[in-house]
Amino acid sequence: MATYTFQCKHCSITVKKDSTPNVANCSASTFHSWTKLAETGDNSYSCKNCGTVIGAKSTPATSGCPKSTFHSWTKL
Repeated sequence: MATYTFQCKHCSITVKKDSTPNVANCSASTFHSWTKLAETGDNSYSCKNCGTVIGAKSTPATSGCPKSTFHSWTKL
C-alpha cells in the first residue's frame, strides 16, 4: 500500500499515512484541513512560500499552502 504526505492548511503539520489523517486536535483551528501533497518518495521538494520540505515520488500538489494560496515547489 502506498504512503502519502498530507499537510494541514491551518497548522502546517505534515503527516505520512496511507489514508487521510483524523481531523481532530488541530493546534490552530477546530479541525485539521488536510491536503494530500504527494506519494512519499526519494525526491526532496521545498515550498518557497511556507518552507515545508517533503520527500515525494513526483512534484507535490500546489493546493493547500498554509502561507499562500498555492505551494511553490522546488526540487532540491
